Amino acid sequence: MKISILGYGIFGSAISSSLSSVGNTIYKEEIKDSDAILLAVPSFAVVDVLLSYKNEIANQKIIICSKGFHKNGELFSDVLKKEFPNNQIYFMYGPTLAEELNSEMFSVIVLAGGEDKEELKRQIESKYFRVLLSDDVVGVQVGAALKNTVNIFIGIVEGAGFGQNTQAFIYSIGLKEIQKIGFCLGANPDTFIGPSCAGDLFVRSRSRILGVEIGKGRSYDEISKDIKYPQEGIAALKNILKINNEKIDLSFFSLINSIIFENMQVKEALKILADNI
Repeated sequence: MKISILGYGIFGSAISSSLSSVGNTIYKEEIKDSDAILLAVPSFAVVDVLLSYKNEIANQKIIICSKGFHKNGELFSDVLKKEFPNNQIYFMYGPTLAEELNSEMFSVIVLAGGEDKEELKRQIESKYFRVLLSDDVVGVQVGAALKNTVNIFIGIVEGAGFGQNTQAFIYSIGLKEIQKIGFCLGANPDTFIGPSCAGDLFVRSRSRILGVEIGKGRSYDEISKDIKYPQEGIAALKNILKINNEKIDLSFFSLINSIIFENMQVKEALKILADNI
C-alpha cells in the first residue's frame, strides 16, 4: 500500500517506520499516486492542509491521527464529510508515544470510520502495532481530543504538589466528563474506556508535562516561549468551550480554563470539584 504522510514530525516519522516495516511504501508530504493519506499535522491545521491538496486528492483513503476539534467544537468527521464526500475517512487514535513505536514496543490503537476498515487494518497492523476496529466515529474523536486537556489538568495537580490520590481523582472525573460530552453528541459510552481515550489518558504525554509546569506556577505563555509543547490540549479546551450545545455541561472544562488563563488556584478548583461529587 502506498501511504502519504502529511505532518512528518515526531509522530509522523514514528508511524512511518511502523507502516514501512510491514511493506507499505511511504510518501512524505506528497500525495501523488498514493492509496491513502495519513494526517499527523496539528489539529488546527487538519482541514486547511487537506483543502490545500483538494485538487490532487482523488479516491485515496484519508486517515486522521491529529487529536482535536475543528473550530467551535466541530468534529472533523462532519467538516470533512462535506469537503470530501467521495473519500473514505478514518480516525486512528490511541497511546502511541513516538519513542515506543520506534523501539517496536507493543502498542494498541483504535481505527474508526468508513468502509473497508478490515482491509486497512490488515495493511497497517504488525505484531507489535495492533489495531482495534470501531464504528464509533464520534466517540473516538471526542475522547482523543479531550483526553489531552484532562491530561494537562492531571499534570497541573502534580505540579502543584498533590499526590497520586488527587491525580487519580482528576483522571476518573475527567474521564467521566468526557464520556458525558461524547454521549450528548451521540457516542457510545463504552468507547471512552478503550485505548483511544482512557488508555491514552493514562500515558505521561507532553500534555501532562505541560500541565506540571503550569502547576508549578508558571504561565502558559511563559512556558510556551521556553519549550515547544503540543498545542492540542489547549486548542481542544478553547474549542470545546465554544461548542453550541445546551445539553452539554462544560463546568469541568471551564475550571481547567480558569486555572490556566484566569489565575484560579488549584486548591480552589479541587474544592469545587469535591463539593460537587
